[in-house]
Amino acid sequence: MKKVIVTGGTGFVAGWVIVEFLKAGYQVATSIRSTSKISQLTETFEKVVTPQELANLSFFEADLTQSAGWVENMRGAQGVIHVASPMGNGTQTVDELVSVAKNGALTVLRAAKKAGVKRIVMTSSQAASTPEHGSTAVLDESFWTDIHNPDLDPYRISKVESERAAWQYARANQLALTTILPGAIFGPILSSRAVSSDRILGQLLHGLPMIPHVPLEISDVRDLAHLHRLAFESDVAIDQRYLAASQTMSMADVARCYQNEFPEKKIKIRLLPNWGTKVVARFVPSMRSLVPMLNRQSRHTTRAAEHDLGWIQHRPEETVIDTAHSLIDFGLDQSV
Repeated sequence: MKKVIVTGGTGFVAGWVIVEFLKAGYQVATSIRSTSKISQLTETFEKVVTPQELANLSFFEADLTQSAGWVENMRGAQGVIHVASPMGNGTQTVDELVSVAKNGALTVLRAAKKAGVKRIVMTSSQAASTPEHGSTAVLDESFWTDIHNPDLDPYRISKVESERAAWQYARANQLALTTILPGAIFGPILSSRAVSSDRILGQLLHGLPMIPHVPLEISDVRDLAHLHRLAFESDVAIDQRYLAASQTMSMADVARCYQNEFPEKKIKIRLLPNWGTKVVARFVPSMRSLVPMLNRQSRHTTRAAEHDLGWIQHRPEETVIDTAHSLIDFGLDQSV
């Protein structure tokens, strides 16, 4: 039985990656910052995998900011799925967020090399494939964000720098790397403790006073997890980047979808003008990542993942509806 390491086992995406590999018959060892979380995580996963599958899951304590715990726990694995990365809260400087993201990726890759693990699949972001404002291009994997673009927030810059550092290290040390670049990641939650970017959908479901006019290139977290496994299992994917979102809904589209699906919630739609979003972003750090997305006319193509790996995506309407029902089931539709 093959064994993979998944970093950041408490995370939203990592949770679904773990489920994907367990259901496919793998042994999975996942890193967590504290072993005190093991019982909670076990309860979460036993709801979605069989007892036999759950028996193949183990946990180890390790932190991306430190080298301890990584090498010894990677030994004997056939691959590493590096998912964990800081999102930031909008208050960090570029240098602070880049340092954490870049050094975290290098901590994992250096440990893999020392442990003799050559196959790495790493979660990057379409933030590392952001064109300048006004672009109407259809972007493929060859496009990289220009970090000197003045519209970028620290998070987007950190994703570029961490992915570039990973590629540089992998190529210098003969590691077989694939990077996956999702867009806005939504989908059902496994636990109320790992909501992540679904938080914005919870706010739309609850009813935002005003909605920014932002188009979202949506990655379904279930499809994203599947893409990580497809990439890991395919030699064709080695040394490749794969974009993982090509379908777009605006935040207003999502709200309209929720109006139709949940008429009892009486959701009202009031659009926030773009100048208003820019003003609010000056004072609300969590809004700053939306500014580069205003009036976005460019889009990404996922043709490579579809052609190379046979990858299929949920329709975005399905994704946001499934997310909403999941949030409601966990009692998170009133406040997230």
